[in-house]
Amino acid sequence: MRVVLLFAAAVGLFSIQNICFKQFNRRFMTGPACYFMFSAMYFTLIAGIFIIIGLDAAYFTPPVVFLGLLFAVSFICAMFLYMKAMEHGPMGLSFLFFSAGMIWPILFGVFVYGEPAPPHKAAGLLLLFAAFYFSTREPGAGEKLNRKWAVYILSGMCCNGVIGVAQKLFRAVAPNEAVNEFLFLSFAQAAVIAFIAGVVWMILKKETLAGIRHIHFVWVVLGAAVSTAGGNFAIIALSLMISALVQFPVMNGALAIASILISRIVFNETITKNHMRVIIIGLTAVVTISV
Repeated sequence: MRVVLLFAAAVGLFSIQNICFKQFNRRFMTGPACYFMFSAMYFTLIAGIFIIIGLDAAYFTPPVVFLGLLFAVSFICAMFLYMKAMEHGPMGLSFLFFSAGMIWPILFGVFVYGEPAPPHKAAGLLLLFAAFYFSTREPGAGEKLNRKWAVYILSGMCCNGVIGVAQKLFRAVAPNEAVNEFLFLSFAQAAVIAFIAGVVWMILKKETLAGIRHIHFVWVVLGAAVSTAGGNFAIIALSLMISALVQFPVMNGALAIASILISRIVFNETITKNHMRVIIIGLTAVVTISV
């Protein structure tokens, strides 16, 4: 029952996260400085949540600090690129390929730890390439739009994969009890980096933050903070309780389907026949790679 509740919580929380990111992108994101400041705000709230939960300074070891920094930089880059992808393409497809960043920790495990690489994973990778090819061939869509989306989502997928690598390394070098400390260090360092980047960008590019004064922006920040903190905690907690062979296919499949429904119901995005073909091939690829 606990595993089922964690799965449901993770899917629900990451769905809320997607809605918050899409809302921020549509209503408030005027440039990189705005993104960095938005990130600094909700990262700070996340760090505060883990302080309230409780931390043990004994787990602030150099490896955990370094992996937290790797997580932080990768997360900032991944979410920026993911938001830009949603700006130029459908939310459902964007999430599908963004979540496919799991291929990087899988490949990392194969080449670094010598984990087995059965043939069906290679077949899943080929299916993923096929899905991506079809996703950039939408009838009637401008080639310029598809090219921008492709660049953003491929780059975001790679950064998301590095997040998975950081989590994989954390599980190898730190005790299970250090999850809160790892996430606190990750988001606290991310908040500092994002704030500095935002200030530098505003000074150099003269970008203003007038749009973030709206009261709705506060709710978007709060929603992003709670959903990101809770979702990441649920994912890591699940990884300590069940096999990755179960976790990754179920989680990524459920989140991809949820993102597609949200894009259609909440944001009224059109789902074409080509989108459905890509979704079916992509989901098959994600499940095949994960098992």
